[in-house]
Amino acid sequence: MLKELAVRILRTLEDNGYEAYFVGGCVRDWLLGRTVHDIDICTNAHPGDVMRLFPDHFPTGLQHGTVSVRLDGQMFEVTTYRVESTYEDYRRPTEVCFVSDLQLDLERRDFTINAMAMDRFDRLRDPFRGRDDLRDRLIRAVGVAERRFCEDALRLLRAVRFAAQLDFSIEPVTLAAMEKTAPLLSHIAAERIRDELHKIVDSAAPQKGIGLIVQTGLAGFSPLLDRLFRTSNEQAWRLVHLGTLNQKWALLMYAARFDPQEARTLCRQLRMSKREVEAIAQFVGLLASLRPDWDAPRDVEWGRLLLQAGWQVCMETDNLLQACWWKRKDGRSSRSLIAAYESMPVKSLRELAVTGRDLQAALERKPGGWIQRVLLHLLEQTALHGLPNTPEALVEEARREVARHEH
Repeated sequence: MLKELAVRILRTLEDNGYEAYFVGGCVRDWLLGRTVHDIDICTNAHPGDVMRLFPDHFPTGLQHGTVSVRLDGQMFEVTTYRVESTYEDYRRPTEVCFVSDLQLDLERRDFTINAMAMDRFDRLRDPFRGRDDLRDRLIRAVGVAERRFCEDALRLLRAVRFAAQLDFSIEPVTLAAMEKTAPLLSHIAAERIRDELHKIVDSAAPQKGIGLIVQTGLAGFSPLLDRLFRTSNEQAWRLVHLGTLNQKWALLMYAARFDPQEARTLCRQLRMSKREVEAIAQFVGLLASLRPDWDAPRDVEWGRLLLQAGWQVCMETDNLLQACWWKRKDGRSSRSLIAAYESMPVKSLRELAVTGRDLQAALERKPGGWIQRVLLHLLEQTALHGLPNTPEALVEEARREVARHEH
């Protein structure tokens, strides 16, 4: 359905005297039999011509020749053939010039597997033999590899990302150029690096991706990131058995013997959100306290952890433990977590038969930090140690707890 809509855009451009092709990642993924979610189109029509032919449009990148066309609710980027002049700060071209030759446009692209174009009849334009590299499962730079990476240093991580996502190898000349130009990544914004690293960590072959980063020295711009990858790579294959990025980063950090503060520091360097920073640091701390040995399952005492962290965090921690024990996992941890949760008569402060105000009145004490401390004590005693959840029993235990702290 998506391709059928895009064909209508190509046909409209051609009916008005222009060339038009599918280009880049969608062509690559069609040839690989992968699902395509985004379709990019290139044309010799200038942006003004595209906007005239397609009234439902958004001028999303006119300086680069890109117009987003909406058709039946779907968005398609239509970009004029272009060449790029010298690049500033190893990321952005100083000038973009529109051209009429498709091959000139393909020459500026990063890798051969992304430098193919296809017309609406599925005929391929492949001047750099990208289809052969797909067959041979290779990532190869277009033209002079070192020049491609000097133009845009983020391509260094993109090469690794494609290798990890597709489980491809990197062609030797391209790999050598990556090792030589690796220091250029220090010029790239942390947010862009983070996004590529997320995709590598979340890929089908994360150990390959992380191994390539280590081999080429791409993490050298950050000693903490470099240490993370060098010391965790042996366990990176386990990431495919985890469901979330937070879990995957936490497992790598546990494998690298990070403490929670080091986890926070690295996450902040990569400009992760506050929620991501704290979630990853929490998982690192929990793993450090549980100290699971690789592939050596053991019993876990879940009760107090359930009270401290809650069901959702404990369930995700159990997922992490199962990844740690993947080769010999036996499900004991999961079964004991469920049993511990179901056996707890109360699971939160809200379920206690008294409130802080009740305790303040019954004990005739002024408000203060003692209330939260005593409530947490009552929760633990009720949930784990058999204290009846009745106002009378809770107030009496509260009196004893206050007295213990006063003496």
